[in-house]
Amino acid sequence: MTNNKQVQIIIRATEEEKKQITELAKEKDLSVNQFIKNQIFSNQKLEQDNNINNENNDINNNIITILQEELKIKNQQIDNLHKIIYNKDTKLLEYDSKKSWWQFWK
Repeated sequence: MTNNKQVQIIIRATEEEKKQITELAKEKDLSVNQFIKNQIFSNQKLEQDNNINNENNDINNNIITILQEELKIKNQQIDNLHKIIYNKDTKLLEYDSKKSWWQFWK
């Protein structure tokens, strides 16, 4: 058998704070004890979720940066290929224009 020994935690609060906590617990149909537990543990979970989301955002930002750099490189490569094709076409035109009249049928 496991021993689930319960302990007591004392919280110091003003009368106004106690009334607010009691009202909020009643609104959610919970005991004050359960309401406080839920608030504490849900805040912990939210912090953990926020940390996970921040880590995911950092990873996504890194991936975006890498992809943007790759895109720049690809654009440069495409520009270089366009220049090569243009130069090749220009050379062909120059060669064709320099043919002598007897090479016309070639």
